[in-house]
Amino acid sequence: MARNVGDRYGCEKCGAQLVYEKPCPCPGTANHSEVCCGEQMKLVEGETSAN
Repeated sequence: MARNVGDRYGCEKCGAQLVYEKPCPCPGTANHSEVCCGEQMKLVEGETSAN
């Protein structure tokens, strides 16, 4: 899945968050990996940097 401006990923262990400031240029079929504390971070639904 492509990453869009404002997409936010959070770490359930430590609470750190990553926010995409630019759209990801990868094709939609590319594998992505946002890893923190050794685990895949989860998409934070309903919250973007534009809010």
